[in-house]
Amino acid sequence: MLELMLRNHPQRDMAEKELQQRFFPALAAPCSICHFMLTVNAASRDAEFASLSRLASAQGRPFQETDTDLTLSFDAILLRYERHSEFSTYSFIRQGIATEFSEPQHFLPFNDFFQQLPGQLFRVVQLNILTASLLKPNQEIDNLWQRFFASEHCISSQVANKQAQVWTDFRKHPEGGGRMLLLDFGLSPSALARLVQQLFDLGNYRKLSLLSWPLVRQSLSRLHQLEQQLSDVTQRIEQQQGSDEQLLREISQMTAQTEHLIANNSARIEASAAYYQLTLDRLKSLRETSVDGMMSLQDFSERRLTPAFRTAQSVLSRQLSLSNRLGRSTELLRTRINLQLERQNTELLASMEQRARLQLSLQTAVERLSVVALSYYAVQLADKALYSIHGWFEKFPLQLMQTLSLPAVILLVAWLLYRLRRAHQQH
Repeated sequence: MLELMLRNHPQRDMAEKELQQRFFPALAAPCSICHFMLTVNAASRDAEFASLSRLASAQGRPFQETDTDLTLSFDAILLRYERHSEFSTYSFIRQGIATEFSEPQHFLPFNDFFQQLPGQLFRVVQLNILTASLLKPNQEIDNLWQRFFASEHCISSQVANKQAQVWTDFRKHPEGGGRMLLLDFGLSPSALARLVQQLFDLGNYRKLSLLSWPLVRQSLSRLHQLEQQLSDVTQRIEQQQGSDEQLLREISQMTAQTEHLIANNSARIEASAAYYQLTLDRLKSLRETSVDGMMSLQDFSERRLTPAFRTAQSVLSRQLSLSNRLGRSTELLRTRINLQLERQNTELLASMEQRARLQLSLQTAVERLSVVALSYYAVQLADKALYSIHGWFEKFPLQLMQTLSLPAVILLVAWLLYRLRRAHQQH
């Protein structure tokens, strides 16, 4: 066995540790919980780790940078911290019956708890958990939720296979946060903890899925403008209005704007889509049962989130479609420009061929004239040579040789020029 342990995979312990993280501590009803969610960017994670490390060290608790959760005890308050990709949650648990919703500040172990922690507050919700044994008649349940929630916005359903019932209205109340009321019909402490974690995750992911909504609305307006501009440019291409260079410049500018728009919002929209899917997963894990006359968590989430999700997906689809259409328009315009360039090149080659033919004709005429000129000078030289020979030899047939020299010289010069032209053509 020792030899087998020596062959441990380097990530074995890491994987096991990851599987054991983010388990909410067991809860005993009745109790109340105040849940804070803070959005934290990557640059602030070191400061967050340093602050939590000091709190953990004060209680003798190990806390490493790779840990994603931490549980600390402050007298009557239990703190549960969880780190996620772009946010962190702090859940403060207080045992005992809570008949009212108090200020979130009252749950903190000390007033300046969040002063040293980075992040922006994105959600606060207070959850009071009661047991059915604490309530007498069913009428008391109705009086309870009507006292805490707006009746026209109240949402209620039975969860965990009807072992609990939850009420909320997803509104910000005077104490500065949301309210949730959970009635436990006999869940075990671990099952109650899982249910509470699912409820908190559901609210967090539902709210995070709406982070892209401002970007979606801005993108819709910008997409409409770009699509209209592309339609106008395409019409001008069809009707051959404007220069191709100007049209290509306009399309290139629209392409750059579209790519900037995609780079600016795609990551946020895709993250919202992931949060939307996580919201649906948490809704499914609640094993919810509707209550007559009340809107359920499923109904509320689908009524608001599904249209927003589909609108965001339509933005991604329209952006991709616009990018493809711009690419096709660019190719169409470039094809037309290339055809014009080819036509111009053909005309230029034809003009160059005509000039070459004229130059060849001129060169031929010059060569013919050069035969005459060279022949004239050659005859003069031959005539002088013949006179010189006649001076030495009186019997030399001067007139006959002068008569024959002219055609001989002309033929010789023509033959020499012909050989030169042939030699030049071969090279």
